[in-house]
Amino acid sequence: MACRINSVQSGSSGPNNDFKVLYYNTHGGCNENMKAVMTYLNLPLDTFNPMQVSNYGMTRRKAEYLINTGHVEMICAAYDVVIIGDTTPHGRALLTALLASSDSNMAGGAAARRRSCARTKVVVEITNRFDWGVRDVAAYHALLRALAGATPTRLRARLFWVANNNFDKAYAQWRLQTPMPFMRVLRPLGAAAAASPAYPWDLPAQSPRTIAAQLHHSAVLAGVQTNYSLDLVVFPLGHKYGGPKNLLKFKAWLEFPYQFSTMKFYENIAHGVPQLFPSPRLLDELYSTGVHVLLNTSMLKEMSTEDTSAFPTINGFPSWSGAMDHFAPEFSDYVYYFDSLEELKQLSSLSEERLDSKNVRTRGPKFYEEYRREILIGWEALFNEMI
Repeated sequence: MACRINSVQSGSSGPNNDFKVLYYNTHGGCNENMKAVMTYLNLPLDTFNPMQVSNYGMTRRKAEYLINTGHVEMICAAYDVVIIGDTTPHGRALLTALLASSDSNMAGGAAARRRSCARTKVVVEITNRFDWGVRDVAAYHALLRALAGATPTRLRARLFWVANNNFDKAYAQWRLQTPMPFMRVLRPLGAAAAASPAYPWDLPAQSPRTIAAQLHHSAVLAGVQTNYSLDLVVFPLGHKYGGPKNLLKFKAWLEFPYQFSTMKFYENIAHGVPQLFPSPRLLDELYSTGVHVLLNTSMLKEMSTEDTSAFPTINGFPSWSGAMDHFAPEFSDYVYYFDSLEELKQLSSLSEERLDSKNVRTRGPKFYEEYRREILIGWEALFNEMI
């Protein structure tokens, strides 16, 4: 780790093979994204799925077990950088060892080595609520709070924080009640799998006259179909549909957000898929009336009194909406909002050309090509801070 990272674009003659990076992550979409980042940085990347050693929401006891049995020692001995992706609690053993290694009073010996992650740099890339699935929340939050406090001091240039969307940065600071100005927001590259799978034979035919959507644990789509007679193709819950390239053969993609951020939101813009979303007002109404409760707008409102107020908002949208990238001003030219289900019906009745009045199919990919460069420059800056 003695020389500056050279990106592919900087004219480096070959990969930085002596700089070993591991992506400690469970999510296929995140893997594709990080592979694209490392290709740009001209760095080889290994991946490890921590589901091999722990289920979601790793407990303190499980973290200690992984430390004491040598898992952390093995990982840290083999890699210069470990990036913890989706989900952050999977990296609890690594983070526990990292914090311990920053303690100047740590005793020596084999036991200390097993607990140590002394030479490895760690990047916490938060892509899905940093405490998702954790049961011993108080102990886990205390660990993360201690790590945040040590980041500018004992762990300076050793621990780095990234959120891949606005919400996860705001949520971490709100839950920990700890300012984290050092956390970068580096969004996904919008890089779907290079080999786009064929459209599944068991789904309804693609057509520019229909809108595509996917079923989730919510009553809203059934209500829309029953009461508003939309020409919808609804994919079954969890059914693969082959990514954004297959969505381009539909009129548009309809989504009632079920998470605060998803990889496909960025992939769809990057590939030119017109997307339809309820306005913040309508989303809040659907939550308050129990029609669509997968996304808690009340929590966003509570957060908006603190960290989320720092995010820009679209004119006329409430302050809490800035924490969701679906409503971020930088993306508003490439998505469509409806403020009522009647308005959604009117949008759905338009032809493919008239519905896409913003020309997202052409302008979306051009925008994201430029935006992708900004994201990659951000990752390059982060890696150069390690040296």
